[in-house]
Amino acid sequence: MDEAVKGIKVKNPITQEFAGTHGTYTQANIEKQRSYNLPQWKSLTEESQHQPPARRGESRKNTAKAARAPPKAKVLPSTPTAPADTATSPENKKKPGRPRRTPLPHVNTSSEEGGISAEVPVQGPPTPTSPEAMSRMFEPDTKPGRVARKTAETVGKPKASQSRSKGSQPKSVSERRKYNRREVADQIDEAAFVDFDYRMANKDEFTPERCAELETSYWKTITFAPPLYGADMPGSLFDETTTSWNVAKLENILDILGQNVPGVNTAYLYLGMWKATYAWHLEDVDLYSINYIHFGAPKQWYSISQEDARRFENAMKSIWPQDAKNCSQFLRHKTYLISPAVLQSQFNIRVNKLVHYEGEFVITFPYGYHSGYNLGYNCAESVNFATESWLDYGKIAKKCDCEADSVWIDVEDIERKLRGEPTPEYYEETDFENDVDDDGSRIGNLPSPPATVVGKSKSQSRKRKREQTAPKVVKKIKIRLKPSYAEPCVLCPNDMPFEPLLQTDTGRYAHRVCALYTPETYMEEEDGIETICGVANIDKARLDLKCSFCRGKKGACFQCSSKKCTRAFHATCAAAAGVQVDLGPVPVYGEDGTEYASEAYDFRCRFHRAKRSKNVTGDSLENNQLIQTFAQSLEPNHVIQMQLPQGEVFAGVVIENRPSERTVFVTVLPEG
Repeated sequence: MDEAVKGIKVKNPITQEFAGTHGTYTQANIEKQRSYNLPQWKSLTEESQHQPPARRGESRKNTAKAARAPPKAKVLPSTPTAPADTATSPENKKKPGRPRRTPLPHVNTSSEEGGISAEVPVQGPPTPTSPEAMSRMFEPDTKPGRVARKTAETVGKPKASQSRSKGSQPKSVSERRKYNRREVADQIDEAAFVDFDYRMANKDEFTPERCAELETSYWKTITFAPPLYGADMPGSLFDETTTSWNVAKLENILDILGQNVPGVNTAYLYLGMWKATYAWHLEDVDLYSINYIHFGAPKQWYSISQEDARRFENAMKSIWPQDAKNCSQFLRHKTYLISPAVLQSQFNIRVNKLVHYEGEFVITFPYGYHSGYNLGYNCAESVNFATESWLDYGKIAKKCDCEADSVWIDVEDIERKLRGEPTPEYYEETDFENDVDDDGSRIGNLPSPPATVVGKSKSQSRKRKREQTAPKVVKKIKIRLKPSYAEPCVLCPNDMPFEPLLQTDTGRYAHRVCALYTPETYMEEEDGIETICGVANIDKARLDLKCSFCRGKKGACFQCSSKKCTRAFHATCAAAAGVQVDLGPVPVYGEDGTEYASEAYDFRCRFHRAKRSKNVTGDSLENNQLIQTFAQSLEPNHVIQMQLPQGEVFAGVVIENRPSERTVFVTVLPEG
């Protein structure tokens, strides 16, 4: 790795500017138009404003070697020929009118050992949306020996007269990852690496007590001295011969994609410094992630347990309601910060904490919100990965639609490849007149049929002339042909592993519940084997019904039994849709109008089902003997409907029943 670090090039690091107060902040990432090699980056992190605060009673290190020189005041020369009435000179004469609301910058010059000191008023931190050049007032220029600085004269001027910062507008993480390329120094400056140690000398000082002290300082000073972060840089520092725990070559089921997805299955390097932050977020497509620190200071990690994820989302929505309204997945923007103390005190959400040291791995799990910051100069490497247990999370993961470059993975495509099904074919569709035959001749250049009337009309000639002068632009369209897929059930489009499939009299298969809920079908048993009959007798009007829940037309649907209600549902969609199904005597009318009572199913949609009384409480429901008896009889794979007090009806599949604990574990339908 000693040779590999020489090729590190931090291209366009991001300046992180924070806005907010009292433990809630927003983060803006502004690209800085400059590149650094590793010695330059380490030197930058050792500057006074980018160092962690010193212990009480100590001073920060390398303060005498700060690359950004202090400002020098402009001093007017004192001449012996100055006028005697200096007090009444135009510069010192008091102007009429009200005093200034904001006083002019005060310059106090004093001679001390032949030097000159200046006092410049401290400016507040710039806002994330409009970073001003004064935040980089003493930033070194790209040329050695030249310092770009501002005098006290320009500090009090309006913004229009000040030069803008040399940074681009904020970019999303997905955009940076998509367009970032592996940047390696074209010509390594070997002189810069002479006697250079890329490792951190005082990394042992980050004891648990010191890290806790820095955590307090981080949340107190987060809006001051914006840090730089060399984030999302493609590359790896692992040796290619490393076979175990090689982040760049982590074998997982994402390898089956057969292509590199930026920021997902390609490794990225992260060069950090004190306060360089990654805000609260989930990984793309709720994937796993693995992070390794090659060298340097540790990272402070925060995480939310999966069981508290929904409560955490609601808490963040209550703090930033407008952002949540604009984008349901606004937390994937990696912009919002909230301290663990605020989450605990105001929302009773416990935050897990971890200090990540050099040489250690940190793994985040699907649907696990996490954030953190760096405690100093370091270099980390991370990548996303997936296991078979992730597939269930990937199916229900959501995507941010307000960013055009959001990463997405087709989970169905991965499952199809895992099953060994053939890859779908692709073909190109072009305009007919521009198609080329196998022999190279254009298909569109066929002889035209003779005109029915001798001669050509004037309009036809003009049209042909326009076609010749302005040739039509060829548009090539790639269309993906989906592989043929046979639905497991002939009566519905859903694949329900917990519902048994029975053979029908047509040779195909259908769910048992679909046969029970469809009026035209019935069950016959022969030698202990059930067969579904009457599939061919299903009315065409029923086959054309559209399910009000899944919005699909495949299969057969039943309708709500309430008069004038046209809502229809698949049998396998009914439970999740909140349909109440009762078996009992229902009125049936004969051809002559006579009413009979027949044993059949009565279906009521969630709008026409029996409503629970508003006076019902949780205690009364728990003490209800009917509910307790029914709950004790539940077995795995039973589909049940549930309703919280004064809540909506939802459904689930029983995973485990613990009558002694009065607890039932279910998988919520349809999203798991």
